[in-house]
Amino acid sequence: MDLAEDNGGCCHYGQLDVVEPDRPTTLNAHDSSLPTSFGLLGENFRLPLELYDRFRRIVNINDFPPIIVTMHGFINRIREIGSSRPCQVLWSPGIPTQEHVDDACLLPSGHDTVSIILAHAREDAQLTFLSFKDNQVKNVLRRDWKRAKKGGVSALATMLQPLKFASGGYDHQIHLWSMDDDLSHASSVQLTVRHTSMIHSLLPIRDTSHKLVSAGADRNVHLWDLCSERVARTLKTSNTPHNIHRTESPFCTLLEVAHLDLQFEVHDHRMVPRCPVHRFGFATQVPPGRYMKGDTWSHFFVSGDRDGRVRVWDLRNVSGEPYVCQCFENEVTQVVKTESHILACSKRSEYRLISIHDG
Repeated sequence: MDLAEDNGGCCHYGQLDVVEPDRPTTLNAHDSSLPTSFGLLGENFRLPLELYDRFRRIVNINDFPPIIVTMHGFINRIREIGSSRPCQVLWSPGIPTQEHVDDACLLPSGHDTVSIILAHAREDAQLTFLSFKDNQVKNVLRRDWKRAKKGGVSALATMLQPLKFASGGYDHQIHLWSMDDDLSHASSVQLTVRHTSMIHSLLPIRDTSHKLVSAGADRNVHLWDLCSERVARTLKTSNTPHNIHRTESPFCTLLEVAHLDLQFEVHDHRMVPRCPVHRFGFATQVPPGRYMKGDTWSHFFVSGDRDGRVRVWDLRNVSGEPYVCQCFENEVTQVVKTESHILACSKRSEYRLISIHDG
């Protein structure tokens, strides 16, 4: 996000002309930093699901192809979109109906090695580690949890440090995990972050130091400093936060919240609580659900809605009209930015590509 600061240090955004929705749009060339256009590509393709299964998460990091995880624990890698077999099956669980996958994250673990962590909404085997290279390796990671609360892991995030990830649970607890170099074992440390409800989202950032941002159903967003081992900041959202995203400024994060017309909030951590939050969104009759998720890159934010539309905003002028395209006839569950495209997924496990053209 190209953010300018006034004397008070608040975030301000550049200007963007209004663009017309429902058509490929080029942002005006007079703003030299925005020669970008978007447009739908090809036709939808569908990933077959087992009975009662549903899409859960797309995970995408660095140079790895996007990986699709379903609620019943099936894992597929997207290969060549547009081919007769766009997806490759990486993992099929033994008893799918017992998986209850809530979230997933990729863990870079060496050259050409794909490792993935699955979070399960169940008391037993709450975390599963899977590695795909020469042979498939599956390990269950034991997690200490508050047995007076509901069991299960509700959120995962890949840390910025190698072989580390974070987990948040239905029991309000957050753990930092470290994998051994040979991927044979993982150890965890519980953080003293005080949430009073389940954890919805986790995000590692680095501003003046390494931090872990956590958002809970209690509407609190805590910034845990990994060096000083304390909560450095606490933000309060207008409604329940579902997801946290980075922006171009390391001092600002974007949150998706359960709101009817202002679903997105950009917070400047340095100015809490003095600087007003930048809120934007669109009118809807039903707020977004917990598993609906957008994505950020550069100074853009992309998100889907319950009516099958995808919107792309320029974060330097969130009051401007976004680019809008109709991708599906049902709910858009997740939208991610891949290396050169936007990938949208629907509740019925349909997929659609949106092109990004930098001018």
